[in-house]
Amino acid sequence: MDISYYCSHDNGNIELEVFKSIHNDSFRNAHLVFAGEELNTHLYLKSESDIPFIQNKLVHAELTENGQKVLPIIIVNGMIMRRGGLLSPDELSDLLGIGIAIQIEEP
Repeated sequence: MDISYYCSHDNGNIELEVFKSIHNDSFRNAHLVFAGEELNTHLYLKSESDIPFIQNKLVHAELTENGQKVLPIIIVNGMIMRRGGLLSPDELSDLLGIGIAIQIEEP
């Protein structure tokens, strides 16, 4: 499975933080062992580089047609899964076939 997040910037919201928590070698190795499936995750931030947004034909076409408002764009296995929003923890959990629990500190 290949999951790519194309975002304008890292705004630190909970959905992006959950994705970043699976965006590491440790999680990918565990996913391979438990799910029997290789997982590749990619996080591209337009604020850091435009290059990935130009190189991906789907993303480039969306940006050309709809402008920056279409970001973030989520691509799963080469197909756009979401435009204009991130996957919720529940959606990501369903996609990966795992349980994802989050704990939020209240001020």
